[in-house]
Amino acid sequence: MPFTKTPSLIARLQGELPSSGQLPATIQTAGCRWFAFRYFEEAHRRFGDRFTVYPIYMPPLVFLSDPEDIRAVLTADPAVLHPGAGSKILTPLIGKRSFMLLEEEEHRTSRRAITPAFHQRVIREHAAMLQEMVAREVAAWPLDTALALHPRLRSLTLRVILKTIFGEQAQTLDELHAELMSMLTITTSFLLQEPNLRYLPGWRPTWRTFIQRRTQADMLIYGLMSWRRAERGCEQTGLLDMLLDGEQADGAPMTDREIRDNLMSMILAGHETTTGELAWAFQLLAHHQPVQDKLLEEIDAGTDEEYLTATVNETMRRRPVFLFVIPREVIAPVEIGGRTYRPPVHLAGCTYLMHHNPELYPRPYEFRPERFIDETQQPRTWLPWGGGRKHCLGRHFALLEVKTILREVLATRRVLAASAQVEAPRWRSAILVPGKGGRVVLRRRR
Repeated sequence: MPFTKTPSLIARLQGELPSSGQLPATIQTAGCRWFAFRYFEEAHRRFGDRFTVYPIYMPPLVFLSDPEDIRAVLTADPAVLHPGAGSKILTPLIGKRSFMLLEEEEHRTSRRAITPAFHQRVIREHAAMLQEMVAREVAAWPLDTALALHPRLRSLTLRVILKTIFGEQAQTLDELHAELMSMLTITTSFLLQEPNLRYLPGWRPTWRTFIQRRTQADMLIYGLMSWRRAERGCEQTGLLDMLLDGEQADGAPMTDREIRDNLMSMILAGHETTTGELAWAFQLLAHHQPVQDKLLEEIDAGTDEEYLTATVNETMRRRPVFLFVIPREVIAPVEIGGRTYRPPVHLAGCTYLMHHNPELYPRPYEFRPERFIDETQQPRTWLPWGGGRKHCLGRHFALLEVKTILREVLATRRVLAASAQVEAPRWRSAILVPGKGGRVVLRRRR
């Protein structure tokens, strides 16, 4: 249900919460959506480390960029701050029983069932498969012409995560890949964030098409679950097996719906965020040739990946797909940074602003991977993967995938800019990606 604002509630909240500049909710919502980086930077300049946004149809959202405030949010008792509420806009995609949306003991139980599939030892076993898939896909990319990389990267990373989860069912995975590519186009519209639009004549056909595609994708997923139950032995071999053997908080087996919702969560998280970060990496490298030169030198030497790791870290700092950690819903009054927050407020640690604090990251608007080699970053101020109970489960796999794709492309190609500037961001569900598809020119290296 959309959040209902009454004049008395808004008056009370405005008296209790950090400033918003008294801008109308429509202006605040438009600023966050259309000018994301710029809006947050300007709000921080005007109001400091704490400010409030009043989105249309949503509860007030307080953004915190002080490291201690962010730490307090991430480590708060989940009975007081509910992290699952911050992902509710994804419910039509991942379902109501996703571990991403569950709270407290239910969340911990579902998360435990998934965690072993993303241990570093298991990830290393996928390295050869990943390398083969990346090499085959990248070899087909055209040269010497402006190329939107984001759609191609999305297709590749989706194929990788499907094979990682489901294995070798090639024909079915091709069908599922096609259905999901079509279904997930919904993330470029406002229909996830604005439920009321789904019933308007101009938007209803788009929503109806999404429901049809989701139904087709679900049929394929349930079919893969049935196939795996019939074929597998006693040994757990991957995420699907772990979920098939997973339990609820009360010890009962997971239902098929819960398994489907958790699978969709890992499919979505396992390719959309990786794709976005890769698209930003190629954009930044295309517009910073000296950085690319150093990276090419390291790749050609083939002896180290220190600068590659630093480049990935700097990309996540300079152009993150997430502006902030998953918002927490205030369930009971909580004091953070000397201020008390009460329901129905949501709190979000704005890691983008923290990572651009010049006291923590000198010359923060420069793209300079050397900062992750010459300077020691502190865990409390370096949070690209979130933190607390909601830190990213698949971070090791994501890093392996990003490095593998960057290395494969740059081993034989130079990345050139297709535009005068790095592309402005646009929202894709809850993440930010290059607004024009991450257009670059690939040129073969001698």
